[in-house]
Amino acid sequence: MADPVDDPLADPADDPMTEPADDPMADPADDPMADDMDMDTTPNGDTVLADDVIGADLLGFDGEVIATVDDVVLDATGGIESILVDVGGFLGLGATTVEIPFADLTVETDEAGDTVLRSQLTSDDLEAMPEYEEEV
Repeated sequence: MADPVDDPLADPADDPMTEPADDPMADPADDPMADDMDMDTTPNGDTVLADDVIGADLLGFDGEVIATVDDVVLDATGGIESILVDVGGFLGLGATTVEIPFADLTVETDEAGDTVLRSQLTSDDLEAMPEYEEEV
């Protein structure tokens, strides 16, 4: 076998000292350096993007829509820590923003293929929650 240093035409794959090239088919989720900003995963390992969560319906324990996700709060790693929803008010006036831990929710896909979040909460539970205060 030719020494790759001495032979510019030698195949680096033949050199036992050369690390294998990155597999282009490798799952990016397996790469600890992958940019996972605005991503999280469901319990079954599917990737969830913040864009999929924002605007999604929040279903209560009875399966009825109790709110719509207005925003997400990210943790230090870029994963979704919690969601923010507005409750109460009328036509956007007088609404209160509350925070729900993402770990307390189940991510599902409805019949139309849209992302929905399921919780064990009711509308009354949401209205009883304290108002979200953004950390400075």
